[in-house]
Parts: sequence; structure tokens; C-alpha cells
Amino acid sequence: MKAPGEVIFSRGELPESVHRVHVAVVNAAGQLVASCGDAALVMFPRSSSKPFQAIPLAEAAPDLSSDELAIACASHAGTQRHLSVVERLLRRAGLDESALQCGTHAPFDPDAQAQLVRTGTPPSTLHHNCSGKHAGMLLTCRLRGLDLTSYTAAQHPLQREIAALHAALGAVDEVRVGRDGCSVPALALPLEAGARLFARLAAPEGPHEAALERVFAAMTLHPELIAGTRRLDTELMPRVPGCASKMGAEGYFGLALRDTPQGPLGVAIKIEDGSERARAHATLAVLNALGVPFSPELADLYPAALHNFAGYPVGEVQTEIHLA
Repeated sequence: MKAPGEVIFSRGELPESVHRVHVAVVNAAGQLVASCGDAALVMFPRSSSKPFQAIPLAEAAPDLSSDELAIACASHAGTQRHLSVVERLLRRAGLDESALQCGTHAPFDPDAQAQLVRTGTPPSTLHHNCSGKHAGMLLTCRLRGLDLTSYTAAQHPLQREIAALHAALGAVDEVRVGRDGCSVPALALPLEAGARLFARLAAPEGPHEAALERVFAAMTLHPELIAGTRRLDTELMPRVPGCASKMGAEGYFGLALRDTPQGPLGVAIKIEDGSERARAHATLAVLNALGVPFSPELADLYPAALHNFAGYPVGEVQTEIHLA
């Protein structure tokens, strides 16, 4: 195993926390071309799986609008714009939010959350960041005549198809299955295989080429739907040409890069301790290492200098990622 990368947060002159980083980079042919840490590390992509969980929807609903397909790939922030697109998906299936089995949490968007507090309105299943994925799965089931009440079960035909897609696109014999935070199966596979998924999104080919192309286009056309203001996917995609990205829980991140000096690439990043705050810094370091240009505004959003709430400098972030 190569040495993992590190994202080091210091206070004064002393390191205060260290986050180990594993990275796999795969080319359009599915070959591992660069890595640090353990490319064979078996991990759950969590929400980084969403673009690939949406492939059956793209194939079952060829007339689906790009924003509806984007929200099915999203970990959205629960704004009214996000909710309205989810509701459109549900209406296509002849359903309402009562059909969603994702559970409920407060919206990630602070303004949307404050509005609920001001009005004394509890959050609904629509506010769950995965509601678009669930609405898309329900529409797929409706169009294919599959059972709607058991759509989150690992043995449901749609979930079995999604698991098989992950195995095929990741070029592995099988995937390991757990249960995600939103109750659908969470699929685990080696980091290198996760990078292959994103390499196929960067360079679609094979039986799912058209669906992958539609997913890539939907994500890059509507980055504001994929996450939300001040969140990494939404801020990154418009500032990195030819990039579709999808973050997952516990420090996972996937990148489909079409415009690199090495041609199309897929990248999977895992922050070993699940830290969210290390993800952006690790991602920018990987882009730099691969020679992928990005807008200077992106680096300004995730500065290396650390300041406290009064504006005083308190430390810095050092990122050490060497891709071999």
C-alpha cells in the first residue's frame, strides 16, 4: 500500500488534527493510473453512488427533463426549488410524498431550515436530501410495473439491478451490501472500482452509454440542484471544466473529469476518518496533482489560512497528497 495523503489542520505552529486520505485515479480504459493510500480499500461510496443509481431512471424515462434527472442524483439542501423538482418526479409517478421511504430530517439549507422554524412547520420527507433519488426510484418502478412498497429492499428487482450496475461498471465480481441512511441499499466496493464508475461517467460507452451521457449532462447543467449554495458539488462543477462530481457521506468523493492532460479520468477519494472538512482541501490537491485547471474562486472558497470568528489568524491547512 502506498502512503496515504494527509490533510493537516494546525493551530499556531502545532498540528491539531490529521486526516488520512486514500485516492484512486482510473483512465477511460478502466486502468489505475495514479493513487495514494490503499486503492483496494473497500468502502461505501454512499451518496456518491447516486449518479449510477439514476441510470435505470434515465433508461426508463427518456423524456425526463434534465432538472428532474439531476435531482435524482442529488444530495439536495431542501430549498423550495429542490422540493418542487422532487414533487414533479412524484407527480409523474402518480404519487405524493407519503410514498417516500427515506425518512425525514431538517433541510441542510440554513434559510430553508429557519423558515420552517419561523412558521412552526416540521420538515417532511421531501426535505430529506435523498428524496429526489427516492422519487426517481419510485418513478422507475411505476414505469416498469415493479412493486412500489418494497422499493428500498435489497432484494427488490430495481435494487438488484443497481447492485449489478455497480459491479459491471466497477469491473468487480460483486459488491457488498449494507443499508444507507435513507434506507436503500448502500453498496461497498474497492476505491479503484469506485473510480471506474466515475471514469465511465467521464467517458460513457457500452450498453448504458446514453444514460450515462444524460446523467453527466444533467449534473453539469444543474449543479445548484445536486447539492446547494456553499456546498462542494455546487461550487466545484461550474469552476472545473468538464467535471461532474458527487460527494458521499463519511468523507467519500467521486469526480468524473473529461478535460485532463491524461484524457478522461475517474477519481475516488476517501477521507479515512470520515471528516467532511478535509474533503475540499483533498479534492483541490488531487486536481492540482492531475494538472486539472480550475477557477481561482474555488481555492478562495476553501483557503489554507484559518481564522477565528473575530477574524484573527489561528492556523492553516496543509495538504500533502502525492499521487504515484
